[in-house]
Amino acid sequence: MEVSNEEDLPPHILSPKVHLTRASGYFELEMFEAAEREIRALPDDEPWAKNGRILLVGIRQEREDWQGMQEIARGLRLEFPNEADWWVSDAFATRRNESIESARKILLKGLTVHGDSALIKYNLACYACLLNSPVECLDYLKEAVNGDDGFKRMALEDEDLEQVREALVKLGWDRVVA
Repeated sequence: MEVSNEEDLPPHILSPKVHLTRASGYFELEMFEAAEREIRALPDDEPWAKNGRILLVGIRQEREDWQGMQEIARGLRLEFPNEADWWVSDAFATRRNESIESARKILLKGLTVHGDSALIKYNLACYACLLNSPVECLDYLKEAVNGDDGFKRMALEDEDLEQVREALVKLGWDRVVA
């Protein structure tokens, strides 16, 4: 059954701020179809279009629609390369839609733009660990922690880093105070 354009939108077109607020609320309630309906009511100009795409990335991630997430995150990364989050989101989806190697390439390129991004370094550590490069993993983890000490606790709980968990304990990362 095909849906007409009118059925594809909320019943009343209101201000963009109202539609974005509603979309965010529906997202929090995991009412993804309703959230997407509100997003479709947003205008194509900024900041509304970008904010709508940000919510769509989250919806695709929650639905485990890796290809859809990858397409949107990649578009955001290409349009806003100075925002490190989009490099990480693109790599996250690419890892699941294609391969860890492809995701790693995205982050390595992102690191040339965001050399001080602890988040990119943390994700590169995860990929290195999964690609059986524990020394590289630990190097990236140490760099990530230099940028943000909070990554110590995260590293101890991250299943991607299981291979280096013992080394992290030896470094004393398990003694981090909350």
